Amino acid sequence: MDQMSFEVTYNGDIQYIKVFYSTEKTRAGKYYGEFYKKMDALASDLKRLKQELDEDCEKAAKIAKDAANKALSERFGSLRYIIDEHLWDQDIVISKILDDRKEEMLALAQKTFNNEVLLEEDGAEEYKIHLDEGGIEVDGKSVETSIMEFFDSDDYHESNEAKLEKLEKLDWFIIWSRTEAGEFRTEGGQHEGNYSSKELNMEDCLLTYRDLPLVIPSNGTDIFSNELEIHFVDETRASLEMSES
Repeated sequence: MDQMSFEVTYNGDIQYIKVFYSTEKTRAGKYYGEFYKKMDALASDLKRLKQELDEDCEKAAKIAKDAANKALSERFGSLRYIIDEHLWDQDIVISKILDDRKEEMLALAQKTFNNEVLLEEDGAEEYKIHLDEGGIEVDGKSVETSIMEFFDSDDYHESNEAKLEKLEKLDWFIIWSRTEAGEFRTEGGQHEGNYSSKELNMEDCLLTYRDLPLVIPSNGTDIFSNELEIHFVDETRASLEMSES
């Protein structure tokens, strides 16, 4: 007698993530090695300018505040109007040249990256994760299986946070994140025997069945989020346009 077979799918979202930053390997790349070297040079200058701003901003803000109070006094009379100490913020002082360097990095990244490059360039790392609010189906029928415990687990959150913390230590990085909705099965699709929720697990932020990740689209997918961002050493970021060429 032939053994029964079945197919398990995750009906939900997968986020595909590809990160580009400077490494020995990416700098040695035949086609885009020079891009990483140029970005490193600009980022190094940006880092120096950020340090200078951090050192000078308090003094610069005091100069600006004193000058403003003096101008108000000369124009309207002594102590009629003054700058509000409680509303004054030294972060009001910015570095124009620092912003110019960020614009240069943004322009270089925008000039270099298009859809073709995003797909063909290896980048520094690439991975995918399942997102919550989906459900498990067996042969197209929903089954009562709690999967939120996987997404609520410390492992899931700590793994994602560890990746982000590692990136935030870099002088710059570009991250491409694409979210697709669909029904995702394991490689090969069919499983022998009977379905058991005990064989459902999570590894590296991906739901698995019998140790195989549920990542193969069964019937195509819908892309509803597609973002490309550059992150700078001063903890700011900017969006890049997704272009064809």
